[in-house]
Amino acid sequence: MAGVFNERAPLPRYTKTWDVDIVLKFISSMGSNKNLSLKELTLKLTMLLALTSASRSSDIQKLDMDYMNVRTNEIIFTMVKLTKTRKTGSQPYQITFLAPSRRMTIFNVVQCILDYIDKTVSLRPNECNQLIISFIKPHKPVKSCTIAHWLKRMLESAGIDTDIFKPHSTRGASTSKANKFGVSIKQIMNIANWRSRGTFEKFYHKPLETEIEAGSFQSTVLKL
Repeated sequence: MAGVFNERAPLPRYTKTWDVDIVLKFISSMGSNKNLSLKELTLKLTMLLALTSASRSSDIQKLDMDYMNVRTNEIIFTMVKLTKTRKTGSQPYQITFLAPSRRMTIFNVVQCILDYIDKTVSLRPNECNQLIISFIKPHKPVKSCTIAHWLKRMLESAGIDTDIFKPHSTRGASTSKANKFGVSIKQIMNIANWRSRGTFEKFYHKPLETEIEAGSFQSTVLKL
């Protein structure tokens, strides 16, 4: 049986990844949050959440405003619901979103979250605390497959070949850029909630071009 398992060991889907900067340039072209429709703001926020946290669609879907802590220049979500990496009996973990430098205002995920909440506060069904809701009436909480679909639409709009790269590839694209640009493996593992360095190196670390000095994960991913 061991021989059979080894023959069928999981292999990486991709041998390379797309350039995060291409998507960032598209987001920049969308303009400021205040001028975006609810649909546009939702799609922008979903992509920024995915890139800056290296989270799966299922993790983004579980972001809950009941467990959201807004601080100066950061928002922290405590993940109390079960996820792919958080099993029954394990401790909740946190996903932190940081405001970038002023020159990267267009990519400010913290402000985007706050603007999104302001724009949806009057639309939300009673007792709806899930952060991401549908931009179509009756604005119900969305499932992870919907978030994945939105990520795909953003990739397509930016010019990324979605016949090759699926929504989940945001995880590998952001972590690969961060690592190539000097962010430590340890920090990447903490951000992406990986226990094994081998998981990143085998499935997510893909070739990119150029190199700059080390920096924090989120500021590096958002740097053009």
